[in-house]
Amino acid sequence: MLNGVKSSSAVLACSDIVATLAFYQDVLGFETVWAWGEPPTFGSASSGGATILFNRQPELAAKIQGHQHWINVDDADELHETHRARGAKIVEELGDRPWGFREYVVEDLNGYHLRFAGPPLGTSRPSQPFPEGVRIERRVPRDDEYRSVVGAAFGNKSFLPDQSSTTWGGIVALSPDGEAIGTVRIMQDALGWFSVWDVGVLPRWQGHRIGSKMMQEALDLIHESSPGANVFLFTYQNGFYEKLGFSRETSHMKRVCRATSSSSVVVL
Repeated sequence: MLNGVKSSSAVLACSDIVATLAFYQDVLGFETVWAWGEPPTFGSASSGGATILFNRQPELAAKIQGHQHWINVDDADELHETHRARGAKIVEELGDRPWGFREYVVEDLNGYHLRFAGPPLGTSRPSQPFPEGVRIERRVPRDDEYRSVVGAAFGNKSFLPDQSSTTWGGIVALSPDGEAIGTVRIMQDALGWFSVWDVGVLPRWQGHRIGSKMMQEALDLIHESSPGANVFLFTYQNGFYEKLGFSRETSHMKRVCRATSSSSVVVL
């Protein structure tokens, strides 16, 4: 083990930073992109725990056809459906592989082969009971709590914003000894619509219904403040949020916090 190693991100050669970032955002659905330089010579695309860096090296990029990059995902079937609908070039179809993953391969516009891999069919982890002694608090996570939880949950600590001053509300899950083990941020725009961000649980506490409990508390908080409000979020884990009353609308999920909605929510 190498002492001090925290994370690793691939740096891929490309011929056009702007076009590459647009592809990763619009076609592949990466959530955050940034570019450096004018014209850009370096950039990055991030989604969940995956971050890919790009360097403008046209001569090298012309030689990388078929080079591969592996990306672990929660649900390969759902993501495959999204990528196909957005016109991604799928060069290997979805299927269970003998090495224990369900994979498919997308070729990006530079020629890289991106292997999206999730668990095989029928191997989802069963949910455990909600842990005794865990507390759910209605408050904005402190910056240190937010960075600790979201950085560990999504594997990306480099681009987390200072968020407490820009967040309308939030939810924090605390362990019996007071450690923040889960966070949710709630934003509100100028039109009064709400959006939910960064629903994260520390890896060692995942699978214990903490995320569901926090989301239920967040929806109750929004409903009490603004009955009938529209609530949006962006996710590839559509099945999880559909069980909380959200419906799928193109690239995002939407829920209306109506007075009767809480009685129909299934908390997992």
